[in-house]
Amino acid sequence: MNAKIARVPMIITAGQQDLRHFLADPLLAADLVGMAAPVAKWCFEPNSLDDLPLILRRAFYNSMTPPRGPVFLSLPMNILDEFGSPPMLPSSHVERASVGSGIPELAAGLLRFKPGRTVIVAGNDIAETGVDESIAKVARLLGAPVYGSSWPSVNNYASIDSFWRGSLPTTARGISEILGRYDCMLGLGGKTLVAIVYTARDPIPENITFYHISEDGNDLCHNDAPKLGIVGNVKATLEELAAELERTVSPEIVETNVRSARESKQALQRALRDQAEKAAQEAEIRPIVAAREILRSLADGTFVVDEAPCANAFTQPMHRSTAARQYFHNRGGTLGWGMPAAVGVSLANDRAPVLCVVGDGSALYSPQALWSAVHEKTPVVFVVLNNGEYGILKEFMLNQPQYNAQKHGFLAMDIRDPRIDFQLLAASMGVPAQKIGTKIEISGAVESALASGKSQLIEIPVTNAR
Repeated sequence: MNAKIARVPMIITAGQQDLRHFLADPLLAADLVGMAAPVAKWCFEPNSLDDLPLILRRAFYNSMTPPRGPVFLSLPMNILDEFGSPPMLPSSHVERASVGSGIPELAAGLLRFKPGRTVIVAGNDIAETGVDESIAKVARLLGAPVYGSSWPSVNNYASIDSFWRGSLPTTARGISEILGRYDCMLGLGGKTLVAIVYTARDPIPENITFYHISEDGNDLCHNDAPKLGIVGNVKATLEELAAELERTVSPEIVETNVRSARESKQALQRALRDQAEKAAQEAEIRPIVAAREILRSLADGTFVVDEAPCANAFTQPMHRSTAARQYFHNRGGTLGWGMPAAVGVSLANDRAPVLCVVGDGSALYSPQALWSAVHEKTPVVFVVLNNGEYGILKEFMLNQPQYNAQKHGFLAMDIRDPRIDFQLLAASMGVPAQKIGTKIEISGAVESALASGKSQLIEIPVTNAR
């Protein structure tokens, strides 16, 4: 489900019972293709060994073709046990960096608006290598702040850049309020304006001029009505757009745009620092303070996997990414994703150090990832923010006026009586662990754990976010 919503190209295989006695209803037999179909882009179960080369080829190319997504293959035991030499097809190169047509019209439309009056919304599915640089070129030329998709799975823009303004909210009303500050919107990629909780508002205000670029033509005009929609690879198309804009926009205007964006970014950062400093005056550790101290000692560009809902609103804007694919979040919303994902991020980046910030509730869905981290020798530091509850569920209940949580409280949302001993849990899987008691210990503990080059767990008791 997470892979489908985040548009992750992934091949999933599962063993199927021997088809020769399938009619006898043997144990461990089921319609695996039917089970996977609702969440997979394509599903298939081969009938012979000779099918496998073509099926695997099709699976990989299908998963990579926009819209990208997971593919599921059910592999029967009788086929897996076969010997043979099925025909192999030669490899193919598919060039996907196609430039969309209509660039002159798009550039002319964007230039009708004054610097700072256009906003760029970079979708979740465009985080390819170098795309952030292409977005930044256009942002500087237009003086356009850049927002990320609501509830992203990965960052597609460097957060240290002056034009970055963070991810959009997760309600249509919240998105509309931000976009309503501008006259023009340039949308990049698909599924950018994703809401979780219903609010009676269209996310795109009526008075805004909307342009849209996506490599998947199904994204254009799907839920919205752009004045101009362009089908093409986002990075390649933005490079052409930047070249077209440079013919008109002077270097002096670009310099002014950059200076203005830097001043606005600094004001936002000051406000966040002031908010954290105020919260730090309290005796207990507030989530915003925990996030500040956790990230304080991190080098710019450190990989962060974030599944701590109580602190997400602070972890993401405080993390200093220098390029795309350095911050990872659970777009699908299915709990338990973060800890195994952190191991995967490290493996995918030559066992690079990874900081995984996870809530206590989320950690209980996949604690076996601690064992995997040690077994795979990945230097993942797991920081568990423990508030003793499923805070995101409580927050949701309290914000729904039709629910009675404020009057009658919550059912089965506390993780207490008994409390989880994360030190013992980690130790049982070979992970050194410690529990932090004060704010001043956090930064040093995280820094030392990352410097160790080994998997470690740090538990930080925090208050709820309310």
